[in-house]
Amino acid sequence: MGNEAGPLDSILSARRAGGENGGPEHVSQLAALYGAQAAAKGASLSEAYDSLLRSWAAAGEVPDAEVLAAVAHAYVEARDLGAAGSHPLSGALSRLTALHRISRAATASLDLDGMLRTVVHVVRETMATDSCSIFLYDAASNTLVLRASVGLNPDATGMLTLPLGAGLTGIAAVKREIIAVPDAAKHPAYLSFPLYGDDAYTSHVSVPLALRSPSRLVGVLNLLSRRRRVFDRDELAFLQTAADEIAIAIENAQLYNQTDSELQARVSQLAMLQRLTKTLASTLDLPELLRQVGEQAVLLSGAVAVEIYRVPRHGKGGLDLLNRYAPGRGDALEAINEAVRLLVDDAMESAGARNRSFPRPEPLAVQVLPLLTGRRSVGAICLYFDHLSEAAPDALLHAFSDVVAMAVENAELYLEARRGYQRASALLQEMHHRVRNNLQTVAALLSIQARHADDKRAADSLKEAVSRIQSIAAVHDVLSGDNLRETTLETLARHVAKEVSATLIPPGRHVELVIDTAPVRVTSREATVLALLINEFVANAVTHGLAGRDHGRVSIGARLDDGRVQLVVSDNGRGLPSDFELERAGMGLQIARRLVHDDLDGRLTVSSLREGGTEVRVVFRAGARAEDEQSAEE
Repeated sequence: MGNEAGPLDSILSARRAGGENGGPEHVSQLAALYGAQAAAKGASLSEAYDSLLRSWAAAGEVPDAEVLAAVAHAYVEARDLGAAGSHPLSGALSRLTALHRISRAATASLDLDGMLRTVVHVVRETMATDSCSIFLYDAASNTLVLRASVGLNPDATGMLTLPLGAGLTGIAAVKREIIAVPDAAKHPAYLSFPLYGDDAYTSHVSVPLALRSPSRLVGVLNLLSRRRRVFDRDELAFLQTAADEIAIAIENAQLYNQTDSELQARVSQLAMLQRLTKTLASTLDLPELLRQVGEQAVLLSGAVAVEIYRVPRHGKGGLDLLNRYAPGRGDALEAINEAVRLLVDDAMESAGARNRSFPRPEPLAVQVLPLLTGRRSVGAICLYFDHLSEAAPDALLHAFSDVVAMAVENAELYLEARRGYQRASALLQEMHHRVRNNLQTVAALLSIQARHADDKRAADSLKEAVSRIQSIAAVHDVLSGDNLRETTLETLARHVAKEVSATLIPPGRHVELVIDTAPVRVTSREATVLALLINEFVANAVTHGLAGRDHGRVSIGARLDDGRVQLVVSDNGRGLPSDFELERAGMGLQIARRLVHDDLDGRLTVSSLREGGTEVRVVFRAGARAEDEQSAEE
């Protein structure tokens, strides 16, 4: 097929490179160019395949079916269009074929860099030049930047910038017309750039890449040849047509990349807002929340300082400055504080953002966003920038301010609720304390009466009443501590046992009270009932089970088993009478039975122990009665 080393080498290089310098699309474009050239030279498709396969075999590459298919497709297409002749652009059909290849290369991908690399290869091969490069216009710096090239120094890509009007490339950009110079070095505007590597070339053609409507410069397409070459009128017209197609493709790729970048930036901002929302919702501690708001607002908006103002909850006085996050800007913010407060008032009254720039004492711009809850404006967040144009999008900042408003409102409501709870707790503790004192006064009066009673039965009854009252007083004593809603069975048992021991065990009699309970917690309602039960069971053990004995032991135990509490009171006394029946027991056990059934929704059993003594067992579900009452209220 003649000299096919150039196209074949390009295909091999692209296959090996992959990533930015290769990829399937780039390889397919080069394969299509190779197939079209084979048809234009009159070679058969079999010859084109043989050359490609020999090239792969020599390089140790595995044949690629997709590349072969691209070669065949382009070969047949070029042959059908009648593309033939010694010059790539000889005849109208060959020019149409070449334009089609360039257009297809330019529109094959919206990846700008990849598309530019493909285009310079295709244009170079199509125009049979030694080098092709594309400069893109950067409006921000008003310069031309080298973005893709073939046949030149690859390190110059992205590094070489030309001012408009500099060299042949710059003149073509300014005049918006083709500059074609057979002897470039002799042109008065010629400039050589060592980094570019263009000093090895003789002929130079610069074709402006521009949009017609609206008229706008996109860049410049350069073609270089080592030998002196004069481009005829048809070739230049063809290049201008091809440049128009390339310019449109570049514009589309740039718009796509810009849209994609903006979308990614917005997704990133929304993800950041979600993280901020989660962070702010994770704490109800107001000082910590305000610290986080200041730091996160700077992170989200790019502000140099942040202030948070709040209307006092009771509507008295002016605005409260809750937090100021201003590293190194405190004095500047203090100097404009009065004006900022007026701006905050305006923003809150209108429920809309307000902006203002302050030239002194140092240039600062402030953006005030009202903090809106469902009912009213409760404050504002002030974001300070060196320039207001640096602010994040309004929609994002408004969403952030809404999150801050809810977070601050929740933190303050939590703080008020906590203070209210502390006040109520103090009052309840005082109430328990006074009830305990009153009960102890009643118990003391009954004790005096019992000591002066002439009838022993009356004295015993009074002592039992004193013991029960003191048991209830013990509950109020426990609940007057830090925990108002619940206590442990161990704490309760120790308090009740102490009162029973002081009331019912006379001096000289030694009764050991053993308390061995698991950490079982009970509610305040359950505690009152259990105190009466423990008092009754211990009193029965002392007065009946251990009657007539100077020594004995009473044990109190409790455990939690599968959500059910088991309270066991036992003694090592004489046990139950043989004819004992719980239903016919004395008044004390009947009261206990009623309390267990009605107040604890549980079960009471009394039995003799095999080794001697009596065991009383109460089983109930922990918190059952409280749950039932709560369900009934709902």
